[in-house]
Amino acid sequence: MGRTAAWAEERSAPVVATVAALVGVMAYSLLGRHLVHTSGVGLAAPGDLLSMANSSWAIFHGQFDRIYVPHQALTSPPAFEVLLLPVIGLGQLLGLSPHLSAQGEPLSMWLVLGPAAVLIGSTPLFALDAVARHWRLGDRARLALALAGALGVANVVGGWGHPEDCVALACVVWAALAVERNGAGAAPRAALLLGVGIAFQPLALLGVAPVLAFLSWRAAAHLSWRLALPSIVVLVPPLLAETHRTLFVLLRQPIETRYNSLTPLSRLAPVVGPGLHGGGPTRVLATLLGAALAVLVCHRRHDIDTVLGMAAIAFFLRVLFETELNWYYIWPVPALCLLLAVRRSAFRFGLCTAALVVSMVLGDRRVHDIVLWWPALMATLVVMLASIGPSPRRWAALATGRRERPGPVECEAMVPVGAGLRRE
Repeated sequence: MGRTAAWAEERSAPVVATVAALVGVMAYSLLGRHLVHTSGVGLAAPGDLLSMANSSWAIFHGQFDRIYVPHQALTSPPAFEVLLLPVIGLGQLLGLSPHLSAQGEPLSMWLVLGPAAVLIGSTPLFALDAVARHWRLGDRARLALALAGALGVANVVGGWGHPEDCVALACVVWAALAVERNGAGAAPRAALLLGVGIAFQPLALLGVAPVLAFLSWRAAAHLSWRLALPSIVVLVPPLLAETHRTLFVLLRQPIETRYNSLTPLSRLAPVVGPGLHGGGPTRVLATLLGAALAVLVCHRRHDIDTVLGMAAIAFFLRVLFETELNWYYIWPVPALCLLLAVRRSAFRFGLCTAALVVSMVLGDRRVHDIVLWWPALMATLVVMLASIGPSPRRWAALATGRRERPGPVECEAMVPVGAGLRRE
C-alpha cells in the first residue's frame, strides 16, 4: 500500500485526470440519452467498443473464427481484445451480457466494460506525464497537461469507443522517452514497446522511424522482429481459424463510408465489397512519407522534442491523406502537441488546447458535405502544430543563417531548488 500511495502521489496529475475522464464518460453513458438525445432510453455507449467486446467474447470462448466478422469495428491485430479477456471473464462471472438488446441498446456488460476501457485509454496521460516529469515541469503545468489530455481520452473512449488508439500512442511516447533516457542501450526495449503499440493499433508504425532513426540500417534490421512479435502472437489464432477473412480485414482495411466523414481523397478509396471501401493505399503513402521525413530529421537530431515533433507531423500526414475520417484518427496530433506546447509557454499551451476543443466540436460528427468542414478541421491541426514550432525570432535566425541567442522559450533556465537543480 505504501508503494502504491507513493506511485499515485508522484503521478497525481494523470491520476486526477483519469478519475475525471472516468466520471465524465460513465455519467454520460448513464445520463447522455436523457440530456442530449431526443429519443431512446437506456445506456449510451459507443458501438465500436461494443463490437470489439464481442470479438473479445469470441476469444474468451475459443471461437477464433469469430474474431473478425463482417461489419464490425476491429480492423487491427486483436491485442486490445486479448487485454479485455479478464473484463469479459468478470462480466460473465457476474452474469452480465455483452450483447445488445433488441432495440440496439448496450446491456449490463457496459458497467464493467466502460470503466475498464477508460482506464486502458488513460495510458497516454501517464506517458505524457512521464515526459513532463523527465523535463521537471511544475505541478500546475503537469495537471493542466493531464486535464487537457483527459478531454481527448474521454472523447476517444467514451465518444468513439477506441481505447486501443490511446494505448498505441502511449507506447510511442514511452519508447521515445526510453531512448531519451538511456540512449542506444534502450533501443531493444523501445522496439518492443513500439511492437506492442502496433499490436493494439498499427498507427504506432508512424512512431517507429522517429524513435529509431538514430540507429544504423543494420541495427534497426536486427530489432525488426521485436516490432512484429506482439502482433504475430495475437494474430496466430484468427489466422489459423479463418485465414482468408483475417487477411482481408488486415490488408484491405474495409470501411463503411456511410458511418464516416468524407475527405477530398474519398474518391481514391478502392471498392472492396458491397458498401465497403479500402483505407489502405493512402495510409501506406502517408506512412512512407512520414517515415522519410522523420529519418531525414531525426537521424541528425535525436532529442525527444524533435522525435515527438516529427511523430506529430507523421500523425498529421496520416489524417491529411485519409479517405474517410473520424475524430479519434486526429487524437495523436493534439496529444503530442499539448505535451510539447506546455513546455514552451502558457500561451502556446492555451492555443493548442483551444484548437483541440474546436477540433472535437467539428470532428464529433459524420459529414459528407465537406466544402467548409474539412478545411476548418485541418486548420485546427495546423494551429496545433504551429503551437510547437519555433518562435518568429527562431525562424528569422534560421532564414538568415544566424545563431539566435537562446530565449526563455527555446531553452530552460536551471534554477537551484534545495540541494538539486530544477527546470522552470
